[in-house]
Order: sequence, then C-alpha cells, then structure tokens
Amino acid sequence: MKTRIITALILIAAALGLIYFVPAYIFNYLVIILAFFTFAEYLSMFKERNHPLFIIAAILMLLMSNSIMRMDAIFLAATDPATANIAEMAKSGETFWKLYAPLKQFIAIIFASVALIPMIALTGKDPIETKFRRMNVYFFGFFYFGITFGLFPLIKSYTFGLEPLFENFPNSNPHWFLFMLVIPWVCDSAAYFGGKALGKHKFAPAISPKKTWEGAVFGMIFSAVAGLVFAFTLLKNESVLFVVAVAFIDGIFAQFGDLIESLIKRGAGVKDSGNLIPGHGGLFDRTDSLLVSAVVVFVSLLVKSYVG
Repeated sequence: MKTRIITALILIAAALGLIYFVPAYIFNYLVIILAFFTFAEYLSMFKERNHPLFIIAAILMLLMSNSIMRMDAIFLAATDPATANIAEMAKSGETFWKLYAPLKQFIAIIFASVALIPMIALTGKDPIETKFRRMNVYFFGFFYFGITFGLFPLIKSYTFGLEPLFENFPNSNPHWFLFMLVIPWVCDSAAYFGGKALGKHKFAPAISPKKTWEGAVFGMIFSAVAGLVFAFTLLKNESVLFVVAVAFIDGIFAQFGDLIESLIKRGAGVKDSGNLIPGHGGLFDRTDSLLVSAVVVFVSLLVKSYVG
C-alpha cells in the first residue's frame, strides 16, 4: 500500500504538469507514446507482440489516434456552431479541408485496417483457432486503444466557443481533462475502501471476485461528490446539475472499464497487464478506467452542445 500511495502521488503530480504546463503538441506526442506502449503491453498479455502484424497494426492505430486528435476544429464547430459555422467555412476551400482532412484520414485508416488486419492475421502455419484468436485480439486493441486515446487531446482542448482557433486552442479549458482523470480515481478508491468495509454482495465474481455492489455504490456516490466539488470550483461556468450528472455516470462506466480489463486479463491468463508502474502493475492497469472515462466525458460534452 505504501508503494501504491507513493507512486500515485508521483503520477498525480506528473498528470497536473502535463495538463497545465505542457504545450498541446508535446501533450499529443506523449499521448501517442502512451497509446503505443499500452497497445504493446496488451498484445504481450496474449503473447502476440512478436507477430509481424504488430508493427502494421500499431502504425495504423497511432495514425487513427492522430486523426482523431486533429479533429479539434470539428469538435469546436460541433460544440459551438455559432462561432464556427460549417456553411461559412465551406466558402473557403482551404479552411473547409483543413477542418475535414482529419476525418477523411480517419475513414481511410478504418477501411485499410479492416482489410489488412485479418489478411495478415491469417498468414503463417498456426492453427485456425490461433489465427482467429489473433485477429480478434488485434481488432479489439486497434479500435479500443486507437479511439479512446485519440479523445484525450480533444477533451483537453475543449472550449466554450471562446474562439474558433485551429492551432493549440489557447483559450481551451483543460479542467475537463482533469475531471476525466480524477473521477475514476475517486470512484476506484471509494469502491475499494467501501467494499472492504461493508462489501458483502459480489458484483462480478467470475471476472473480479473482490468487487462488491456495496463498493460500486460507494464509488458512484463519491464520484458525484467529486463532481460537485468540480462544479463549484474549476467548472463553475458549467451547470452544476450537468457536471454532477456526468460525474455520476462516469462513476458507473469507469467501473465497467476496470471490469473490461479484468476480463481481458482473465482471457489472457495474467494477473497484471505489466509491471512497469511500482505497486500498480502495467500501463493498462492504470488507464483501464480512464479510457472509458474519456468516452463518457467526450460524449457528454457533445450531447450538451446539441441539447443546450
């Protein structure tokens, strides 16, 4: 526990530095690096990293993540059409294609991957069962890590429609990204201690025997409390109800992110995804809930933009 706490404090300090002091382009590169090593760690769990498909799938996955990261202008147009009207942008060919070039790249990579990954996975003299398993493992990792990590910079660069700038979004509000990180951490800690103190009813015994319904409820409650703190401090320009609702939903889905990784580890027959982080296992062990949290926060912000 002591090692876990010390490591967690170091990770928190590093996260704050990355969010508030590292330039956007460096942050994007760091996310790309994190995505690559998490993908490699995931494949190592299934003993698939040495297959020739690894390099090709990794390159395609990183290109897809990069194309999503570059959709910040589309995100801005979607969240505040008044400041980035599509029809007005269409009048300028250069601006229009600058806006939609990443989307075209994203679609092209999807089509290329759907063709290449199964083709290469089926090569070699391995048994049919091995080839089928390999194809599924690569497909899941490609989409799961490629899309979720690609959302990190979009959430960090989220604006309130302050200025339709295409470069780095200097008026962006990175507090939503901090929110994306903190809620799963609070949820996980509350679920752990709540379950340890009061847990009696198993939540998913076949996948994660230590998880309980009592712990899950604690996680959701404290997630909402953490959201309330954000609503009155860093996100005070947002609706309190909206921030608390997103935190509560995030507290639910973040726990499923942890279960998804537990299911993957059981399928691979390993206890931890790796041993890179002292007291915490591997990169996937530390980002499992964050990946789902990124999806919840991103979708919530998009829904709010259309509803509001």
